[in-house]
Amino acid sequence: MIDLEFIPEKNGIKAGEENTLEVIVRASSDMAQPDKESRLPLNLSLVLDRSGSMDGEPLEEAKSCARMLVERLNSNDRLSVVTYDGEVDVLSPSARVTDKDKLKRQIGRINSGGVTALYDGWSVGAEQVALHADKNYLSRVLLLSDGQANRGQTDESIISEHCLSMAEYGVTTSTYGLSRHFNENLMTAMAKAGQGQAHYGQTAVDLLDPFEQEFDLMEAILARRMRLRIMPEVGVKFELLNGYSQDQEGRFIIPDLAYGADVWALLKVTISKSFCTEPVGTWLKVLTATIDYKDREGNEDRTEPSVLGIELMSQDAYAALPLEETVRQRSLEIRAAALQDQAHTAARRGEWLMVDSIMAQLEILGKDNAWIKESIDRLRAYSSKREAQDFSKEARYKAVHMRTRSASREESYGDFSEQKDSAMPSYLQRKSEQGKRKI
Repeated sequence: MIDLEFIPEKNGIKAGEENTLEVIVRASSDMAQPDKESRLPLNLSLVLDRSGSMDGEPLEEAKSCARMLVERLNSNDRLSVVTYDGEVDVLSPSARVTDKDKLKRQIGRINSGGVTALYDGWSVGAEQVALHADKNYLSRVLLLSDGQANRGQTDESIISEHCLSMAEYGVTTSTYGLSRHFNENLMTAMAKAGQGQAHYGQTAVDLLDPFEQEFDLMEAILARRMRLRIMPEVGVKFELLNGYSQDQEGRFIIPDLAYGADVWALLKVTISKSFCTEPVGTWLKVLTATIDYKDREGNEDRTEPSVLGIELMSQDAYAALPLEETVRQRSLEIRAAALQDQAHTAARRGEWLMVDSIMAQLEILGKDNAWIKESIDRLRAYSSKREAQDFSKEARYKAVHMRTRSASREESYGDFSEQKDSAMPSYLQRKSEQGKRKI
């Protein structure tokens, strides 16, 4: 069902010395996507911020997103709708979606209120989903907020721990940040710990694309709760560069696998000199990997082991080997993500000379990756105007996406355009600007 493979940057290492190389471990499937009627039923809670700052157009557009979500569900799905300001209301308890008109009328009556009890709203939504979280559903909280958590629990680490606990129970969390004043660190941390998606929109209209993308992805998931185990040989060390968290067994928590997508991780592998003393031409077993996952029916399964074997070569033979382009491009994206995280922090501190220096480094990376170049051009529009809020959010979400996105083998590196990407499923499309809707 799932194919797992290693892709080294070069198909060889140098004999008689220590070697450091980058390696992709990639999960994919050649299964055809079944019709949408047979997809896994969804068990969702839509948790909407109705605080005072949402008054007017933001709340109306958020309600439009909610109605769109309702329209795409069917009678096999479950939905609850929770609203929050300083207090939390369960507008519609978890139930099968059999009366869409009633749900949309309830959503239409939502009015704005006071402060932002974000954690309390999320917690009630998670409780609604947990009532029916079993292997027969894909269970998720969809949390939308435009502000800072300022009522109830506000500590990022504690909230993230609770998101992680619910994800381990089977209730994942995706977050949608709106406008300029929400806490992007909290919202992205909740999505990471909650093993869902992190999105934001500069306006509520800009959230329509992410809502569509999220639903398209949930329809297309063929394997979830993916846990990557990597076992190095004695004398081999590795570092996983995407920043994926590890569970108590040391397995890496990687994104769900969807039809037509590659889920990948980039490794920096160090092979000791003592491991490379065999004669030139010898093949060495370096790493072994497996993935534990749940299939479409919610049953536990494990991939066949994948082994990275690599040939010892002379210096000249090694130097003549070409670089594997997929590894090179994923490496550029990971490096760009790390730089954007640094730029995000510097902008929040008002350290604009540091931001300018980082932007110069990003532009160098963009020379070999058209998507990075286009993304950085858009980001510079904010740095040149010293717009800290807009810059820091865009940099943060670009970094998250570059580090964790699923990829298509049909994408182009040298002539990126959003129009070309539009032929692919929405969850595989790259955006020039994370906070803006595609036109």
